[in-house]
Amino acid sequence: MDYLYLSSRAQNRTYRYSLPGMHGRNANVRFGNDSRTRDIARDSDGLIWVATDDSEIPLRLYNSSGRMVSSISGDIVSSATGITIDIEGNLWVSNNGEGIICCVDLSK
Repeated sequence: MDYLYLSSRAQNRTYRYSLPGMHGRNANVRFGNDSRTRDIARDSDGLIWVATDDSEIPLRLYNSSGRMVSSISGDIVSSATGITIDIEGNLWVSNNGEGIICCVDLSK
């Protein structure tokens, strides 16, 4: 089974839909308490990277139950607007605050 994750900034929730054929929401998760979700990327292990508005912890890693298991602080990446994971497992982050796109090697 595969999933599609869609975030709602207005509701500060992320909804999970089963694929193929979306027939309604399966679950919703609130990623972070005070921060709005900007983007989501799922890695090859099924963990979910979330870019948030939080300047202290702009990147958070969640398991499929919605529990945060790791994060990347604002000292490393000051702003995260968009994220994706390439075929080699690197996390690419759009940092609008500095006007750059950076690559985070997740294998370390």
